[in-house]
Amino acid sequence: MSTQHNYIDAYLSGTATQEEAKALLEWIRADKKNEEEFSEACKIWYSLHSNSYNSEQAFLNFVQKNNQNHKLIPLWKKLSAAAAIALLAIGCFSIFSKQEPQYITIANNDITIKSVMLPDSSQIFLQKGATITYPEHFNSDARDISTQGNVFCEIHRNEAAPFTLTSESFTVTVLGTSFQVNEHDSAFVVVETGKVKVATENQSVIIEKGERADLQNQTLTSSQNTDVNFLSWKTKTLVFNNANLSQVYTDLARHYNCSFNTSNCDKDLKDIRLTGTYKELSLEETLHLIELTIPEISYTLSGTNVTVSNAK
Repeated sequence: MSTQHNYIDAYLSGTATQEEAKALLEWIRADKKNEEEFSEACKIWYSLHSNSYNSEQAFLNFVQKNNQNHKLIPLWKKLSAAAAIALLAIGCFSIFSKQEPQYITIANNDITIKSVMLPDSSQIFLQKGATITYPEHFNSDARDISTQGNVFCEIHRNEAAPFTLTSESFTVTVLGTSFQVNEHDSAFVVVETGKVKVATENQSVIIEKGERADLQNQTLTSSQNTDVNFLSWKTKTLVFNNANLSQVYTDLARHYNCSFNTSNCDKDLKDIRLTGTYKELSLEETLHLIELTIPEISYTLSGTNVTVSNAK
């Protein structure tokens, strides 16, 4: 019995491996005669009407049938053979899809927030400059994505399939929760609801609602979150309560995805305090309002670069 006949035998009996199914499909598509031979084998298989399959008898029937004069075959058997070829192709496609899933990558190049709905109904919000990569379909026992930049995640709960997000700094594993991964000016994760495990190559912490994990100098630590503006880029609202300007600029940089240059300013920014709420404003509008509140400092905006100077 040839290798191809072994593959046919294994396929029809339901014992073919992924490699055998792939090899059989390639052999069938290589030559019209191969397709006809496979069809004939399928017709014989479907004509046996036996509850148990005897591979030796099936092949003997196949050989005997090929040695006989051509006979008309009922239409249902022809359909069965055609269906078998189609099912083999579909089955192989399914196997290959599981081995090599198709991935989707979405980047947010706009100033507005981009929302991405994942196959499991989880929702990921991307700040400008952020990127997400995820498969077209999740496995039944795992949901894995990767991101770059600042993202906020609302994860659909599924205890049978843990959700894992891999970023440039962390691996975050959850069952169902909402959290932010920040990698703009510093690397941290803040949990809004639920519980997550945050890990690097050799460290891990578990944080819950209201807690955060920070990666500084290659050290991963957890603490209570006191940053009221950690999600301002999504809520579009900045709140400062007697905050020093150094912290204000850090929050503004994350909120607007911009940078601050303070080399032209000789003021001690930590001694200057700001209180105020800034909702749904552009960077230019916010800087103008801060300048009115603290007139001894001025700002020059060039694209996403802000230069801080002494007021003249």
